[in-house]
Amino acid sequence: MLSLRIDQFEFTDPGSEESLEIDVSGKSKFPHPDVKAFVGSTVDASCALVLAEPMPFYRVTDRVRVSEYLKRFAKVDVPPHCDWPTYLLSKDSWDETHIVISGPASFIRYCWSTSA
Repeated sequence: MLSLRIDQFEFTDPGSEESLEIDVSGKSKFPHPDVKAFVGSTVDASCALVLAEPMPFYRVTDRVRVSEYLKRFAKVDVPPHCDWPTYLLSKDSWDETHIVISGPASFIRYCWSTSA
């Protein structure tokens, strides 16, 4: 699994106080055979037990920024208009985006926030 932690100094405006966590794991029998196993290992087991139904990625409010930051920081291409199943792990808010994307070959956890 690839895990990245990006602090505010990697963004265009460090004053924006942005932070980003990205985890990417290939889909395989071990250690992540399904999205619940991936969420359990990257977030926590209790979160994995209460996953809501997924929505297509193109319905994520912040999808353009998500796509841009995944490409920029993790070299992962998630087209803004794809229909990959996406699990919302936080409420829809201007200061936080926490999602898990189930791509064709990998699981991607994306957790962006700002305190500005």
